[in-house]
Amino acid sequence: MAKLNIIDLSNKSVGEIEISKDIAEAKVAKQALFDEIIAEQAGKRQGTHSTLTKAEVRGGGKKPVPQKHTGNARQGSIRNPHYVGGGVVFGPKPNRNYTHKVNKKVAQLALISALSQRTKDIFVVDDAAVKKAKTKDFAKLMKTLKINGQRVLFGFCAADKNAIKFTRNINKADAKLVNQVSAYDILKAKKIIFCAKAANQILGGKK
Repeated sequence: MAKLNIIDLSNKSVGEIEISKDIAEAKVAKQALFDEIIAEQAGKRQGTHSTLTKAEVRGGGKKPVPQKHTGNARQGSIRNPHYVGGGVVFGPKPNRNYTHKVNKKVAQLALISALSQRTKDIFVVDDAAVKKAKTKDFAKLMKTLKINGQRVLFGFCAADKNAIKFTRNINKADAKLVNQVSAYDILKAKKIIFCAKAANQILGGKK
């Protein structure tokens, strides 16, 4: 059974946590990971981009050339789509919905796949140390672990709301409740730090 050390803020081992067999021996579900990442990235798009149609472009009220006797095609407005500066045909308009639906089982499979690939990059911090720690303490821990300056994901349980506030002040650090952590969060981070309760919850192990 795979295990992770539980450390205090000075990087001293104070215990161990087991990683569940389902995660430790999981095979990578590439399609589930792909679907989950695409869905999360798409969900972050604002959808506020907009283009002007022929009716919305300013100007073009005067007929550019006579209707007949030019030897060329009839032209009604210089704001027609084929003119430079003209309107856009079927261009994007605001409030477009980019969300992709991902089933719960697919999202869970993606999370398990992501965790199985990143177990070597996960640090577990003792709960008692987390409750006492402030921003400077977490920053010092990152320096001790030699991961300062890297993209780090902090995962906490609901009782550690203050820790989330403190770690958000650290450069390149993302802090979330463990039940909000996704496969995309796991793969995006260079290193991952969980409190012991959060690690026990997401890794399905025993202290």
